[in-house]
Amino acid sequence: MQIGRQSAAVAAALLTVSLAACTTSQQALSKNPKAVSTSALCRSFVTTNDGQFKQALYVELSSRSVSALQCVEMVNNQNNAIAAGVAIAAVGAAVAVCANNDCGGGGSYRPSDYQGADWDAFYNQYGQIVWACREGASGRFTYDTNCYGKPQTDWRWPSKYV
Repeated sequence: MQIGRQSAAVAAALLTVSLAACTTSQQALSKNPKAVSTSALCRSFVTTNDGQFKQALYVELSSRSVSALQCVEMVNNQNNAIAAGVAIAAVGAAVAVCANNDCGGGGSYRPSDYQGADWDAFYNQYGQIVWACREGASGRFTYDTNCYGKPQTDWRWPSKYV
């Protein structure tokens, strides 16, 4: 699970860097405001605590016909998309870790040494063919996992009527 924690830490670091890259500085805004993306303006507008910078951002956003509410919605949508991407990456990392380390859980039990069962095909009360796993010695029904990996052939009990 150490790899899973490392993957989560890397994902958090990437999220922080990607969010920081989506903002702008006062210098960039005053130097060439049209070169700053609307997304970066909005993120800076929503996150800054500097009143003068916020006012300069508001003026530029207004010149682009973008309201403060639109900025908040844009930033929330971006945050949700980034969070979904991080969650998908975290799930992928967890699946990879479990695939390599046999984390178990969730799957069905597969007895590796139980050989005394076979599949049987028969008609149910509605006249439909159904398959069930039976113990070889007694003919009693057993868990389907006891027939795991065996082909559904009906050579042991060829009669289709129970």
